[in-house]
Amino acid sequence: MKSWKRVTLVSFVLIGGTISFGYWSINRYNQALDNLSASYASYFANIHSVSPSFKQKVELASTSPEISGEFATSTDKTIPSITVTTTTATTTLSADTSTDLELSFTFPQKNDEVFIGCTYQLSWRSSTTISSLKTALVDAGTGEFMGPITSGLAKENAIEKDLQNLNWKVGVVWPGKYYIKVSNINGIDLETRSKVFTISKIPRDISANEKEKICKESDGSF
Repeated sequence: MKSWKRVTLVSFVLIGGTISFGYWSINRYNQALDNLSASYASYFANIHSVSPSFKQKVELASTSPEISGEFATSTDKTIPSITVTTTTATTTLSADTSTDLELSFTFPQKNDEVFIGCTYQLSWRSSTTISSLKTALVDAGTGEFMGPITSGLAKENAIEKDLQNLNWKVGVVWPGKYYIKVSNINGIDLETRSKVFTISKIPRDISANEKEKICKESDGSF
């Protein structure tokens, strides 16, 4: 019986202590919230007490004004604005493309005959002014390229704007069928070719006048 009373007494003491501690904790929590609220109230009061001129400067500094022309100040003077213009340079490249370029030889033509040692003017029709050509003499039968020294035709040729032709002194090649191949026009890779023509050899046992006559009759010079 005494043990039961002791247990009951101890239980009441513990429960009472727990309730007292909880009540004390709630009061401390409320007090802390009150102090925090007071601190925030004081902080915002200090912010609102800042001078209007300072606020105005802060607002002006935080904006990016867009000014065009002139703006008026509180005085009677007018201050011209400073306009900074950023210009993006646009470069338009105008260049002939392979689809724009066209070139067809007017000399030599199909079945024309030229002679070794004679000089001829290679001529053409083109869709644009030609300033440079890469050329080669090609054997029509074998497809073999004749070198510049052998053929007399330079690989890279600068073309005069007003002339638009190319002088060619036929080199010492084996007589036969040939054509002229173009691989580059004005710095742009583009393949085109002349018609197949004949290169013949001038007989050795004729005079210089006769050689000159042969060259002229084939539209060349000696």
